Amino acid sequence: MFRRTIRGYALSRYLSVAVLSFFCVIGWGIGESPSLEQVLAFGLAGPESGEFGSDLAGTFLVALSGVDPWYPPDVLKKGLPRSADWSNAVAVAAQPLEEPAERGLSREGMVEEDRPCEVAIYHTHNAETYIPLHGKSKVEGENGAVSAVGKEIASCLEQEGIKVIHDLTIHDYPDFPTSYIKSEVTARRLVSENPELKVLMDIHRDAGIPRKETVFVNGEESARIMLVVSNGRRLPNPHWQENYAFAQRIANLLEEKYPGIVKGVRLKDGRYNQHVSPRAILVEVGSDKNTLQEGLVAARCLASVLAELIRDEGLSGG
Repeated sequence: MFRRTIRGYALSRYLSVAVLSFFCVIGWGIGESPSLEQVLAFGLAGPESGEFGSDLAGTFLVALSGVDPWYPPDVLKKGLPRSADWSNAVAVAAQPLEEPAERGLSREGMVEEDRPCEVAIYHTHNAETYIPLHGKSKVEGENGAVSAVGKEIASCLEQEGIKVIHDLTIHDYPDFPTSYIKSEVTARRLVSENPELKVLMDIHRDAGIPRKETVFVNGEESARIMLVVSNGRRLPNPHWQENYAFAQRIANLLEEKYPGIVKGVRLKDGRYNQHVSPRAILVEVGSDKNTLQEGLVAARCLASVLAELIRDEGLSGG
């Protein structure tokens, strides 16, 4: 009996590998087919349920292999062969979806501890920094200057009487491609532990910009701000319209108070953990070409707008 069980498990695993290998070879959908590395790094996982007959096909594949090929955590739990993109292959070891190891919280401590937390800030790509500060775009295995931007936002909000949690859990090291999978654990925890949470923010900085972009705010040079929102195409995001509307409110008020500071609100295919809250946003504060000081000026502008929205528009808990 035990041997039959082992053989059954082995057969199930072989079927899983065969199915996943097939998807790596043919791509994750019809048309544009991102590599596995892109799928993991940016939170994409093939077509949504209902596209290209994926409801029926997905049910069959899950029953056959015991893994949902459209959902990266399932893929990682089962283990996966190398990506079909052999020129840039990525071997993904089997691993459970667990709490990221290096967890750290920064609380400014300026608001009474018994008050509910209204804003949570975290960083999926902790290593991101500004080249003028460190001479490079990333400081691997550390919290880069994006964490200083997050700390500035938190500090300004605390001064407005808004309680903030700034989570410094590292998600992008040593395995960068699984950053969003690991940060989803953090995002879900922040939401579940803070039932009156009003804003969930993932703070980044942009890259690939040929030169820095700035605007003057009250005589100070500020980095510009981009808000990124999931469009719910590749992975279901039941909150994408609420997230988009919220991001537009932030952008409109930023532009009203600090003309030129907003680069835009960009809808993209990634999910970016925004399915866990109706007011989850990803904010890019400048690019790697900006200085930290320019990023901090932008952070103060963003905090001012968030405080106004929370205080004056009576956002309800999420």
